[in-house]
Amino acid sequence: MSHPRRTCVTLILVASLFSALVPAVLSAQLDPCKLLTKAQVATVLPNPDGGSVTHSGPSLIEGVTAYQCSYLDPAFNLFTVVLNVAVDDKRFAEIRPSFSMTETTKVQVADGGWLRGNPNDMKLAAVKGLTVIDLELMAPGAGQKGPALVALGNAIAGKL
Repeated sequence: MSHPRRTCVTLILVASLFSALVPAVLSAQLDPCKLLTKAQVATVLPNPDGGSVTHSGPSLIEGVTAYQCSYLDPAFNLFTVVLNVAVDDKRFAEIRPSFSMTETTKVQVADGGWLRGNPNDMKLAAVKGLTVIDLELMAPGAGQKGPALVALGNAIAGKL
């Protein structure tokens, strides 16, 4: 018969190892260009290419993995999807978005979202668990695409 205290310690150890491995396993399978369909991307960037992964791997912050997919249209307007995934709360505190209330509009995306930008460069930052989702549209009229960026942010958050 096993000792109750040892069983409890073993369970705690297994749970902590599992919680540390799950984000790493999930993030290793993440392809940022497969989070949105071409039709979804076209809601903010008409006639996009298929997207290309421009980064997938460790970031400059230890314990944070970064992913980026960039989409271009024939006029070379750009839409980017960036995800930064932290392995724990401490690392997440280093990447969590923070903005002044005057420069952003709070929006409903996952655990929190913020829109900011100007007529030709609109950005959405959102949080889902230990992941920061950053979307940026650099194109004429980008400032009018806020609702579409929010929809895309929610679509991505739903897949994480």
